[in-house]
This record gives sequence, C-alpha cells and structure tokens, in this order.
Amino acid sequence: MADFFQTLVSWIAEHPNWALAVVFLVAMAESLAIVGMLVPGVAVMFAIGALIAADAIAFWPAMLWAVAGAVMGDGLSFWLGRRFQDDLRDLWPFNRHPESLEQGIAFFRKYGGKSVAVGRFFGPVRAVIPLVAGMLGMPPGRFLVANVLSALAWAPAYLVPGMVFGASLKLASEVAFRLVALILLLGLLGWLTVWAVHRVFVLLHPHTAGLVQWILRLGERSRVLGQIAQALADPRHPETRGLALYATLLILATALFVAVLGAVLQGSGPARLDYWVLHALQSLRTPWADHLMAHFSRLGDAAVVYPLALALTAYAAWRGDNRTAFYWVAATAFCLLASPLLKAGLGVPRPEVAVQPPGSNAFPSGHALKTTVIYGFLAVVIARGVAEDRRWIPYSVAALPILAVGLARLYFGVHWLSDVIGGITLGLAWVAALGLSFNRHSRIEIRWGALTAGAALALLMIWGVRTWMQHAQDLVRYAPRAGLTTASISGWRGGAWRELPQWRHDLWAAEEHPLNVQYAGDPAALRLALEDAGWQRESGMGWKSSLKLLSPALPIAELPILPQVHDDRHEALLLAKPLNEEERLVLRLWPSAITLQPGGEPLYSGNVTRQLKTAISGFAAYAVTANTGHQQALERLFTDLGDRLDVERVRAGRLALIGAFGGVKDAKDAKERSEAGEW
Repeated sequence: MADFFQTLVSWIAEHPNWALAVVFLVAMAESLAIVGMLVPGVAVMFAIGALIAADAIAFWPAMLWAVAGAVMGDGLSFWLGRRFQDDLRDLWPFNRHPESLEQGIAFFRKYGGKSVAVGRFFGPVRAVIPLVAGMLGMPPGRFLVANVLSALAWAPAYLVPGMVFGASLKLASEVAFRLVALILLLGLLGWLTVWAVHRVFVLLHPHTAGLVQWILRLGERSRVLGQIAQALADPRHPETRGLALYATLLILATALFVAVLGAVLQGSGPARLDYWVLHALQSLRTPWADHLMAHFSRLGDAAVVYPLALALTAYAAWRGDNRTAFYWVAATAFCLLASPLLKAGLGVPRPEVAVQPPGSNAFPSGHALKTTVIYGFLAVVIARGVAEDRRWIPYSVAALPILAVGLARLYFGVHWLSDVIGGITLGLAWVAALGLSFNRHSRIEIRWGALTAGAALALLMIWGVRTWMQHAQDLVRYAPRAGLTTASISGWRGGAWRELPQWRHDLWAAEEHPLNVQYAGDPAALRLALEDAGWQRESGMGWKSSLKLLSPALPIAELPILPQVHDDRHEALLLAKPLNEEERLVLRLWPSAITLQPGGEPLYSGNVTRQLKTAISGFAAYAVTANTGHQQALERLFTDLGDRLDVERVRAGRLALIGAFGGVKDAKDAKERSEAGEW
C-alpha cells in the first residue's frame, strides 16, 4: 500500500496538470444532478486531501479547482432544472424512482434558498437540490450567490480531513503507528457499538407484542420464565414494550453467559481467541496509550463505581423514591458478591502480562461486571423518562464506558477476552432483571434531564479525584512484567551486541529507523560528553511546544522533536544538533532491559539519524526522520565524541558501541569527571 501511494505521488509530481483536472472533474461530478448519486465524491476528495499532505498537489490550486468544479456542477444542475421544470418527473431516473426528487422538493420548500447552501453538505439530497431550485423557479442571481459561497465552504471541508489523515500517516512513521492504529480501532468500535445498540433497539421495538406472546408461551413450560411471563401478562401496562425488551435481554444475556462459562470450564486453558486478542492488543501498546487506557479502566474501579452508585441511591432517597433506592442497593450488592464468588470458585488464572497480587483470578472481569451493572441500570432509569423512540440514546451512551473499560482491561493484559465477555453478559442479565422489575412496579416520574446532569457531574468529580490520587500508581501497576537480563561486558563487545534489535520496532515503517547505537552506562555521561560539540538536550513535544508546528517559517532547531516509541517505551535520552535551518541530527536511546557485568551498567539501544524540515501546504511544519544518511550521521557522532568516551566502531555492522565505564555513578559525578578531563 505504501509503495502504491508513493508511486501515485511520483506520477502526480510529473503530471500536475492532470491531477488538477481530476480535482475539477470530481468536484463537478459530485455536484452534478443524478451523476452525483453515483460518484464517490467524498472518498475521492478525501484521497486528494491526503495527496496534498504528501506534497503531491499544492493546496491552493487544488482548492480553487475544486471550488470551480463544484460551482460548475451545481450550475449545470440548476440550468437543467429551469430547462425541463415539471418534465423532470417523466425523465429517467425520476420516472422510475420519484422519491429522490420528491425528497429534494420537500427539502427546498422547507428551507427555501438556504437549501442550496445546506443541501451541498446534506448527503441524501445534495445531487438534486440545485436541480429542484431551477425547477421551482429560484432567481438565478440568488442561486449564484448561494452556489459560490457554499462551494467555498465545501471544498476545504472535504479536503482538510484527507490532509489531516495524510499528515497523520506521515507522522505515524515518525512517532508510533501503533498509536494511530489503536485510535482508529477505538473510533471504529465506538461507532459500531452505538450503531449496534440503535439497530437492535429499532429491530426489536416494533415486535414487542410478538415477543410478549413468545415469552408467555415459554412461561407455560418453565418456572423461571413463568415468573417473567406473569410480569408481562397485562398488555395494558404502559411499559409493556420496555418489559418485553428487558425480558428478551435477560434471556439472551443469560444464555450468552452460560455459553461463555461452559467454554471456560470445558477448556484446559483460555481459548485460542483469548490469546489472539491478548497479543494483538499488546502489539499496540505505547506510553501515550497507557495513559489513555488507565483513564478508561478507572471508570470501572471500585473507588469510582461504588461512590457513584451511593450518590444515585442518596438522590433517589432524597426524592422520596425508596423503591428506586432499593434497586440501586440491589445493583451494588450484586457487584460486590457475584464477581468475587465466581472468581474464587472457578479459579481461572490471569494472563501473565502485568504483575498481579497472589491468588488473583480472572473470570469474570469485575471491572466489566461493575461497569455494566451500574452504568447499565443508570441508563434503564434515565430511559424510563425518555420518549420510547429515543430510549436507544441512553442505552448507547451507557455502552461506551462499558466498551472502554473492557478494552482497557484487555489492553493491559489483566483479563482474557472471555473474562470481559463473561462480566458484561452477567451484568446485562442482572440489569435486565432489575429493569424488568423496575419498569413493572415503579410509578414515580423520572426527571431524566436532572438525573443525567447530576450523574455526569458526580461521575466526573469522583473520576477526577481518583485520577489525581491514583494515576501514577495505576501506570506502575499495569506496566508489563520487567524481563531484566544480564550479560558480560566482554561478551557484549565480542559479538553479543548483534542479539539486540537492529531496527526500531513499530507496526509502520518497520525497517526505516535503524538502531545504530548501543551505549552502556549513565546517559548523563553521554549527554555531557556531547554538549561541548553543540548537542542540546531535548525534552520532546509538549502542549506549548506543539503550537510551533503551526509556524512553518521557524527553523528546524525551534521545531519540537516528535517522541518515538521502541519496545513500548519513549526515549530515555534525546539529544539534537542543528546543522542548518532545514536539517539536524537527533540521538535517541531506549533502555534495553539488559545490565552488563561486572558493574551492573545498564545497556541502551538507540540511533543517530538525520531529520529534515517538512512543510504541509504552508500551514504547518514538522521534522521527519530521513530514510537515508544514517552512516553519515553516525560518523558525525564519532567525530563529536572524539576521545571523551570509550568508543568502538563496529565496521561489520551498523552499530557504534559506546561505554562510560569506570565507576560513574550519577550526573554530578559524570560532570565533575568530564570537567577534570578524565574521559
């Protein structure tokens, strides 16, 4: 894919006029009546934006030609509407599919002249609104103004997302593509979750009468189902549809939990899918993602969930709704008892990724269970006060923190996929049971707006305090097990250095950033040895320094260095040396989890590379690691080090072995010895 993209960029660089012609034609076709329904204009304009980010196409020419194409397409459609007017109804495709034209007419009559501007961004009618405007006699001058102004807004709106995406791909190889992959995965799963909840609700809601009858027939042969059927026996109950949904959810969730439990009990260990998901998510770990996932996991901590449940219980009691307060007590009690008892009885071991307390078991996930029960039942209570056709909204909102917590537990490797599914399905079964009883017997009016705002505020405050107090400890607690090993100094110099990775490990650009430096000792010694040669210590990119990316006129020395990830870690040492306004050298070291004996010197693996300033259409600039010139950068490092440290060039490979031996204990000691000229 990367090779194809690069080939396309090269072709466009050689034929820029053809590229701009394509921009014009696509913009015109996307706006042209009937044709716009068939042309994937959004996808093509997105791709053009990505090519702009890759410097294959200049932004302003592409912008102007896109505007011209959009104006031309809408203008032709408007002329066709004025030319044929009511005869359009007899022409193909409107004589076969009149609904699209009628939809456009209804839209135009509702919004008038504004529909020309609005309709360009409104998918279902964008290709017929100009046609309808001409058909219904809109003045040409008024149409022209709306056409041009909307095109000026439409072109950047369709190009900029592609530009951002293209720039993110370039940045991904510089920083960590695994972070980009994880963010895309989170976005996709979040969208799928909301879509699935909505679709299930839409599919089941119209068929609740049939569901009630089916459950009633099952109830005649089952004692448990018979009790559920009795709750549904009164078809005049105002919540009959909601009761049927909860009853269906109870049956399905219980069946799924039993199936997962059976698979866990019958297998000799976690299923193959458990291992696959575990290793797939472990391959996406980065320090940034660790912070994000720690925030997600905290939504299911006992110190967050139980205080929230207590606050909701107190709110219900304060309103005099003792029955709802009792339901909250029942929800909390189930969380307190179900997961610990099942874990103790089943004894399923956790994955061996993070360090866990002795005797800590896995199935079912307590975090997933607590999150599902508390947030799920909160959605049930809120939905009681919402119109029936909109009740999917609180259910969808509640599904998002459940998804986030489940993914976080899998990401940190503290649970198997079967643990998370078991916790969610068991929690859903209990939520359905509570919802069934709550909607059957509760008569009090639910002020869903006040309840939603109060619950969100309480959650934010509790979660915020927990984050302030516990975030650093959580990162340590969820860190992967340290795999420290030892090696001899002589063995390392004699050839064991070849066993360390030769390339920076990432999902993207796997063999573009070589690891051409190995260093043993205190990184402060190396930093001090290079400062006199013009190397500067860099702190990486922060919120303040990131604003400099929006100043393309700055020299490369003032642009922040984007941090890189290797083996799930950021750099332990980051130094830079400007060469000119467009180029600099960057030295990075990552810890290798190896100590050298005798002396216990830590071993670091890293690289020295060239960075070049890269601008994005005059709007932003950043420094990107060049794919060439690594040997020259290494030679410059040797020259700058001189005899300050014990340096050995390994000509057989691409590595430089650098040692700071002789009892250097800390940065102060290193500085004193450096000033004394000892090394």
